[in-house]
Amino acid sequence: MKNNPATSDLTPRGKLREGGIHDLLGYQLAQAAIATSKSFSREVEIPHRLRPVEFTILQLIRENSEVTPTGLARALAITTPGITAWLDKLAQRGLILRAKSAMDGRTQKLKLTSEGDALAIHALELLLSADQHITEHLTKGEQVILLELLRKIAIVRNIKVHSA
Repeated sequence: MKNNPATSDLTPRGKLREGGIHDLLGYQLAQAAIATSKSFSREVEIPHRLRPVEFTILQLIRENSEVTPTGLARALAITTPGITAWLDKLAQRGLILRAKSAMDGRTQKLKLTSEGDALAIHALELLLSADQHITEHLTKGEQVILLELLRKIAIVRNIKVHSA
């Protein structure tokens, strides 16, 4: 155990020694998530009654005009009943519309209402600004590298791991 740990080896708020967990990716991601979750709650969740998964769904529908509930479920690693429940909530709030596909009447296509589109745009602007505040101590290059590295880590969930 270190007697005089470096400042970077201490928990951000309590100033406790982290020891072996200091080098764990999951631990450091969880610590960073505390800051981003608090920011999301303050900027979007409380004032706009929009949870993180709902915000993500709105953004994905906004950027993917032909998206289906199945496509969203796959992208978000949510079960079909799970995505249906989230879509029901968003539809009840008047933020999304479901329409039958012209090609296949069994398939639904999702679309934002004008209110849903405006909320998605506004929430994204708020969060981008909040992210700038959270990362203001990083250089622009470090911010770009951080996002790129996190994207590379997220890709792992799409890679099948084979047991020996």
